[in-house]
Order: sequence, then C-alpha cells, then structure tokens
Amino acid sequence: MMLTVTTATAVASALFASALVAAAPAASTAAIPPMIVNVVAVAEMSQHLVDAVLAEAAAIWRPSGVSFIWRRAPRTVPWPQAAELAPYVPNGPQLTIGENRGSGRDGRLPLGWIVFDDVTVPQQEIYLSLANARVMMDNARGVIGIIDQMPTTQRETLLARAMGRALAHELGHYLLASKVHTKQGLMKAVLTAVELFSASSSTFRIDPGQRGVVAARLRGETMIASR
Repeated sequence: MMLTVTTATAVASALFASALVAAAPAASTAAIPPMIVNVVAVAEMSQHLVDAVLAEAAAIWRPSGVSFIWRRAPRTVPWPQAAELAPYVPNGPQLTIGENRGSGRDGRLPLGWIVFDDVTVPQQEIYLSLANARVMMDNARGVIGIIDQMPTTQRETLLARAMGRALAHELGHYLLASKVHTKQGLMKAVLTAVELFSASSSTFRIDPGQRGVVAARLRGETMIASR
C-alpha cells in the first residue's frame, strides 16, 4: 500500500486501494508483546528528526496497547549496506527512511508505502520518503506557512508529524495484514494537509475491531479473515 500526497498547493492526501478485511478475534487478557522494527535512516536526517518520526507513530498506537522496539542500523553506513547490518528479527518489518520518490498515481506523491505479496501477506519492508515529505510541506504553504522562513526545529516538528502519521498508517497495514481502508480513523483513504500537520492527532484513531486483530497477531493467536 502507498501513502500519497497531491502536488496541489496546501493539499496532502493519502490514496489507498481496498482489498481484504480481517474480522476481529475474541478479546484476550494476555499482554500484547512489543513489535521490533529495524530502522535505517539516511545520514541527512538529524537524529532528532528520526526520533520524532518514530515517537509520533508510537504515540498513535500506544492507546491501543501496541508498542514498538526500534532497532537502528549504523547511520554512517549508506543504504543498502546498512540494511544488511540491521538486526534481523523474524516477523518484524524493516523501516527505511530515505530519498526515494517512489511512483505515485494521478500526479500524487507517495509519502510512504508497503508492498503486499498477496492480499493478506505484507512484505517485511516499509518505506518513508523524506524527499516527498519535503515537497508536501512546500505545497502546503496555505496550511503551515512558508517553510523557508521557519526555524529548523519548527520544520522538523512538522515533518515528523506528517511522516510519523504516515508510518503509523503503514504499520497498520502490516499489523492488520490487510490492504483495507476505512472511512474514518488511521486507516482511512484520504488525508488532508490539515490532518497531517495539525498539532492534534485525534483524526488517527484505531477502532476496537482493528485493535483486536492487531493484538491477536502480536500474541500469535489464530484469526479469521473474511471478505
């Protein structure tokens, strides 16, 4: 699945395709184990920005009882060599934050993406495009102002919000093992610049059914999928 943004001024949107929906299993009282995510970031990103992106994504999932252990590859080694040095954990995805632009649709820029081998089989790699996030910010001047006039801290705060929320969405596809999108909440199909850059993340809710599916997957419980 691919999170995309339009190139029109002051508008950023996420375009997704629908497929399989997973039915939530019965609730369990067992603790939800954290998911380990291997992280590779381009050297051009400050450590503060990387930390803020990961913190934004973690904050969105935290109310659902889902937590992450971020394992970082050495920042001095360029991709793809860094990927080879990153700690590998079975069933845990690898996140790459880089300058790749991807291929969007209908003039839209992909902000983040994850590829599925099958309708319900996500690959282990999630990608966030720093280059496209910067373009998105520049095109959202009507919402956030002129970025060239912002101090570095403010620019990084806004970048981290948008990229962290995109990451939370892509992690949702991975955790749910589904390409499905919803009309509301974290997994909805279209997001605006206001939603991506707002100080409030209330738009990015995770409903009880989604929580049940994710908790079951992380506990290794059996799930039933239905169309």
